[in-house]
Amino acid sequence: MSVRNNYVLFILLILFLNGCGKKQDNSGTTPADKNNFTWNDVINADRIPDFPVKGMMNGKEFKVEYVNFEYWRGSDDNVINFASKPPRQNCGSFADDDSGFRLTKKAGQFKEGTFLKDSFNTPIEGTVADFHFSSGKDNTKNMTPEWNCALVITDINSKTVKGKIAICFKDDSKSWVAGTFEAVRCNN
Repeated sequence: MSVRNNYVLFILLILFLNGCGKKQDNSGTTPADKNNFTWNDVINADRIPDFPVKGMMNGKEFKVEYVNFEYWRGSDDNVINFASKPPRQNCGSFADDDSGFRLTKKAGQFKEGTFLKDSFNTPIEGTVADFHFSSGKDNTKNMTPEWNCALVITDINSKTVKGKIAICFKDDSKSWVAGTFEAVRCNN
């Protein structure tokens, strides 16, 4: 056998051995990066990032400055507000010229544990998500596109509610809010 043939066989052997033992991943999914988040049409609790809650709204970065968890005694509703600035009153929802995301459970309570609406098509009775933004003086626009959500509440006490959330909206700019939060608890 010539030196050239030995060299070719040696290269082929290295290539063959280099490829052995590697399992190909054909699942089509990638593991969640807890320090990153991107809009997705399917969500689960494993995709919720570990950074403080923030988002994207109308194609622009959205910084959350205030979070509250409202319990409405008369209707028994629970509302979680993620606002770009604090309201005038600590337990108010949004200031007049504010932008924010909201998750509402009508006539029911969010409890410790996981709430999941994994896709835009999944029907959930009595729970709605929306976002709103100011589009000029005294003009607030409320958006209610289809949405998905993974919410994990880790602690509820008399003063705060702690957890993590990821909501994606099926709007043209693919708005979302995601991350960890500690909300002021309000009884209205």
